[in-house]
Amino acid sequence: MEQRDPQPVGLASATSGSLEARVRELEEQLRQVREQQGQQGRRPGGLLHGILPAETRSHLRAAQRERLLAVRSLVDAAIKRTEQEPKAESAERPRRPESVRIE
Repeated sequence: MEQRDPQPVGLASATSGSLEARVRELEEQLRQVREQQGQQGRRPGGLLHGILPAETRSHLRAAQRERLLAVRSLVDAAIKRTEQEPKAESAERPRRPESVRIE
């Protein structure tokens, strides 16, 4: 005698019509989720937009701005140094070639 695998709990009493309806419902939900993921994936931070609270996103944007301002200040300082270097070199006395005696 061949034994059948028992049906999962909850499905034993379900009719095939109600199962098909449930499958269609779940497929529609899956399609909507994939559609939302596709839209969120196209814009920067789209995935985080759906996960993080608005206040958190606001703080993250402010932190990103501060990081960019810090980099800007480093670049500005480097530019200022390079602009000042030629002036500092010209203020020094000009160097004369040195002669080296070889024995």
